[in-house]
Amino acid sequence: MVNQLVLKRVSKILLIVGPLATLAVSPATNFDPINLIKILVISSIAFSVLGLILGIRKDVLPRLENRIWIAAGIFLISLFFSILFSGAPFTQQIWGIFGRNTGFLTYFSLLIILLSVALIQNLDFYRKLLMSLIVTAIPMTIYCVIQVAGLDPISWSEKAPFGTLGNINFSSGFFGLSSIACSVITLDLKLSRFFRFFILIMSLIDLMIVYKTGSIQGLMIYIAGVGIAIFIYINKNNKLRFLQIPYCLIALIAILTVILGLTNKGPLSKFLFAPSIVFRGDYWHAGWDMTLKHPLFGVGLDSYGDWYRSARGILSTVRNNPDRISNTAHNIFLDISSNGGILMIASYLFFILFAFVSSIKYIRRNSEFNPIFVALFCTWLGYQIFAAISINQIGVGIWGWLFTGALIGYERVVSGRNNLEGMYGKKAKSKGNSTLPAGVSLLSFFTFSIGFVLAFIPINADASYKKASASRDMLKIVESVKLLGSTSFHSDMALDLAIRSNLLTQAKEISDHLSKTYPRDYFVWRAIYFINTSTPEEKAKAVQMMQSLDPFNPNNPKS
Repeated sequence: MVNQLVLKRVSKILLIVGPLATLAVSPATNFDPINLIKILVISSIAFSVLGLILGIRKDVLPRLENRIWIAAGIFLISLFFSILFSGAPFTQQIWGIFGRNTGFLTYFSLLIILLSVALIQNLDFYRKLLMSLIVTAIPMTIYCVIQVAGLDPISWSEKAPFGTLGNINFSSGFFGLSSIACSVITLDLKLSRFFRFFILIMSLIDLMIVYKTGSIQGLMIYIAGVGIAIFIYINKNNKLRFLQIPYCLIALIAILTVILGLTNKGPLSKFLFAPSIVFRGDYWHAGWDMTLKHPLFGVGLDSYGDWYRSARGILSTVRNNPDRISNTAHNIFLDISSNGGILMIASYLFFILFAFVSSIKYIRRNSEFNPIFVALFCTWLGYQIFAAISINQIGVGIWGWLFTGALIGYERVVSGRNNLEGMYGKKAKSKGNSTLPAGVSLLSFFTFSIGFVLAFIPINADASYKKASASRDMLKIVESVKLLGSTSFHSDMALDLAIRSNLLTQAKEISDHLSKTYPRDYFVWRAIYFINTSTPEEKAKAVQMMQSLDPFNPNNPKS
């Protein structure tokens, strides 16, 4: 009875984490109105769920195989090892860098969410989880239409339909995923005709929004996901099975044509190729170089940007502009491997592979086309494509982790390997008291408080910087960048303002703080070199550091 109540409570909480993480923004209070509030959502919810699961751990842990728990343990250990031994700034690794925030807190929370979703093992829950993505797309669609129309009440979009994700590439990717779910789920005859018609129309609107963004990510994701769904449909339909081979041949030709187009060859090159694709290759190369040179602990969580200049090589440096830099590999797998090392990427890939194998087992075992599962699976595959070509954005990434857990749990419950069959499901009837035991509730509230406080620290620092920056009071700005949870970006902004305002005393104070806290920040050393009050010794050290951090930059001052 207690286990049933706890798992029901966990499932209800998990159904809101995706929508809230995607839609939450805080433009009125934060300098970064996109990512920090999303961390607050997933951290608070993940830690709350953690407390509930710990309260019944002896009963629910057997629901997942030992190898899953081992992989989770390795992933967690790799996070700690990176923090302890990579040498990257501690606070940067805990909360991540400005505008990305994929540090320890984020990855730990996502891991908890993945495992919790896998533990639920209830088909109705997984159906509702898929529906939560579709429901999330409704307000996102409305808001993006408002942005396109130039009626955004927040003065940040400039008619760019990035929704609540901060970047058109992210909104393009999100709509690619949600449109897969909408399109496939229309094949579920158990749903009302009105609902199926509604989500089909919405998916068409979303694809038009994707076109409006100018980002091809969403369209590529959608075509791939729906294409796989069509293949599964053909495979499960005896009358259409003869189309499998010609369909695969057409798909193979289409894939090769797209690949050629992305490399500026073939008939689609003028539609698919862009200089940014070449730059993306530079970012991938640098991420792989970091992985090879720092295989054990990585360069540090969310610290790709600190090492990019030294890892990019001479060709990437001079290809366009030496100041064209990046703080992400534009590939989530390379971000993980470069940030946390081999153990971290190996354990993450285990979850991906396990979910994929579990899905194939279910598809092969089931003789009929299941729209719910196929929508989950194909949307998840779409996310893997997104992960291979894009940045780890929390509002989009949450769905990848949710659906990974869902695929693992789905296969276990339909295969009858659920060790606690009936603990939580339609057949499990609630009897008697429906209130959670006080001990479990208190533990959940305690862990929730920890998650909330940890995530609130960077929000507070960022909000303090925004308030101080608006006041133009340099003393308040200096105080704000020294708060716990502040990032190197805040200090860089403050230093730039102090230099432009000719406030050399404050500039000196900020540059000292930056060089000690973030010694791989190229900007601070360049500033120290050009600040008039810097001593010859300080200038000499600045030159040495710039040459070390960016060895192929022709614009570096000479020794």
